Amino acid sequence: MATIAGQIDNHDVRVVDAVVWRKQTVPRLLKLLREFRPDVVGFTSMTFQYDTTVGLAYLTKQFDSRIRTVLGGYHATLFSESIAAGPDAGWWDCLMRGEGDFAFGELLDSIEAGGKGMENILGLSYKEEGCFRHNAARPLEDLARIRIPARDKRLVKGFHMYFRRADAIETSRGCLHLCSFCSIHEMYGRSFRLFPLDRVLADIEDAYSRGARHIFCTDDNITLDMDRFEKLCDGVIRLKLKNAMFTTQASPIGFAHRPDLAKKMVEAGFVSVFLGIENASTKNLRSMNKPNTLDTIQRGVDALKKENIMVIAGIINGLPDDDPESIRENYQFIKKMGVSSVMDQIMTPYPKTPMRIEMIEDKRVANLADFRWYDGYFSNVRTRHLAPEELNFVRWKIRREVIGMWRATKADWKFFKGYTCFWEFGFRHIVWLNERLLEFLFGVEGRYKLQMRQYLQLNDFGIKIPGRQRVETYHPVYGSNADPYQDTRWSLLRKRLPFPWRKRLTDDSGGV
Repeated sequence: MATIAGQIDNHDVRVVDAVVWRKQTVPRLLKLLREFRPDVVGFTSMTFQYDTTVGLAYLTKQFDSRIRTVLGGYHATLFSESIAAGPDAGWWDCLMRGEGDFAFGELLDSIEAGGKGMENILGLSYKEEGCFRHNAARPLEDLARIRIPARDKRLVKGFHMYFRRADAIETSRGCLHLCSFCSIHEMYGRSFRLFPLDRVLADIEDAYSRGARHIFCTDDNITLDMDRFEKLCDGVIRLKLKNAMFTTQASPIGFAHRPDLAKKMVEAGFVSVFLGIENASTKNLRSMNKPNTLDTIQRGVDALKKENIMVIAGIINGLPDDDPESIRENYQFIKKMGVSSVMDQIMTPYPKTPMRIEMIEDKRVANLADFRWYDGYFSNVRTRHLAPEELNFVRWKIRREVIGMWRATKADWKFFKGYTCFWEFGFRHIVWLNERLLEFLFGVEGRYKLQMRQYLQLNDFGIKIPGRQRVETYHPVYGSNADPYQDTRWSLLRKRLPFPWRKRLTDDSGGV
């Protein structure tokens, strides 16, 4: 959003990333509308966030119906036609499909000119006489034209990583891999574009000058071009930014092929890497069309660990043949490599991906349209051995047994002493005691349901749109068509899980 704001010269723009506001989002949005009095409010949304986003658009229109509301991001790109023809169309004036770096500014210019030239804005869907008109698709932008983000336009502060003030940059967009579960190609096609290196370094300096000491690189796959990544490290080293740290996401393939680069990464300040490991099964990797091999994964992890770079393992459960045993092997594979930080998810049938088409044909998708739970954390699919509600629980329980609470590695002690001390000598014991107490009071099943309820409510701000009804609802805990937002704490605890979970964890020989 700050990048989009950075391309706009002749309009007064403000940027709000409401993730920091959490449950204060609604009152603070209304306060901002009263004080700033905007003519246009633009929203960005991934698919699982759409329900919340349309609620905020509704509040904006209720505050002042003259405000133009614009939706961009993944959901607008993937679902522009269904939104335009559906019951939510009344809350949106425009939909921005694809990259909005320049398109949003063009839209503001057109609105200020009374709508003149709106039909020429590529990638825009807009209302004309009450009906949406869809302009032609927008080609991918020339990244060399995109200026650095307008961080001074942000109204929300407080972003941090490991007790250090944080910011984000991007050095490239897109990925050339064809992973069947990924929807990135719906945004960028099969492309890999690089920002000019001077522009990237200027972006880093700008974030640093505004107080950021931990910078996250949001690239889809920064290690696709390892020679270029090495030049980036060289450039950062030349900047000589005191106490600056970097985290990036990457594929293990690049580090397996260029293990020598890890040493230079440490010199540049790269202290942690989110690594797309995905699975411990060669068969599962092939089914996802991942180019990883188990040997490549091991060599990539070893190269980073040798230089004490913290590895955050990304793994995916819920492949067709997954059962409790294979899921356990997934976590044991990660633990055996000495990785203690895990960001795991369940295979999710994201719209317009090859994996979704395959899973629908296989009749493995239990939740086709309640996209609130399409965030990777909740199970929306079944395997040949586990029903969706079983998969959700089994993944939670086995991760708890194998990975357990986070334990610091040498890299954590080296780079994050303050955070690591706080956790190891204090907060970890409080969390452990809280977990044992909740299990004692409510049992393992009760603890699971309470934690799921907490996660299910993270994106619920309690906004009710009169007359708006869901076509389909889905409950990840029970695999039913009930709406989780209707649960109370006690109704959730009273209702038993619809499967014998103790037996499923000890006997996985049968299918469902």
